[in-house]
Amino acid sequence: MSDVDATRVTPQEPRAVQTTAQSAADSKPFAHALLFTGHMIDKADRKVPRFPAWAEPRVRSAIHAAVADMQWTSPGPTVGLAGAASGGDMLFHEACADLGIPTQILLALPVDDFIAASVAPAGPDWVRRFRALLAARGPENLRIMGGDDRSSQLHTEYIWQQANLWMIEEALKLAPERALLALWDGVVGDGPGGTEHFVNVATGFGIRIAPLIQMQSFLQG
Repeated sequence: MSDVDATRVTPQEPRAVQTTAQSAADSKPFAHALLFTGHMIDKADRKVPRFPAWAEPRVRSAIHAAVADMQWTSPGPTVGLAGAASGGDMLFHEACADLGIPTQILLALPVDDFIAASVAPAGPDWVRRFRALLAARGPENLRIMGGDDRSSQLHTEYIWQQANLWMIEEALKLAPERALLALWDGVVGDGPGGTEHFVNVATGFGIRIAPLIQMQSFLQG
């Protein structure tokens, strides 16, 4: 396991999420919570390209512009919330850093397991960037889903769906105004709990969906 210290929390069911948000309405530390979901860098053996490594500069610019142009109904500080997978997640954290927006890293798995599942397949440079991101944010801004019995959930089919709900819960706790920014090709994902699921469930919890960053537009020409 990694020696990175982190706060571990157990995700709640959707009804409990709403109750928690309502009871904490007067004690939110930020005015806005900006969630992010998006595709990882393609594995080398992916047959149909979705986010090939060569498209990173285009995607980086689009995410940076979308974060910079985000409109809110009231003034106040913003916090960004995302995982830290290769591709969209890390580009979002890096864009927020460029714009002076603090972010929190929310991982569905313990650090080393998360690297194996969602970072290392993109190559060693992404692992380096992941560790640099964790170091820059510090342990106070890293949270890992689950309790002390976390290992019993590592291989469940629906862990990524649960992670999406947990991230929504965190946004509800942190700010009265929330939005979701998504980097998406508009296609059903490779498995449960991907970008499609996040976009579909977010509105049910009062999360505004920002204009989508259309992944397919970066693959043309």
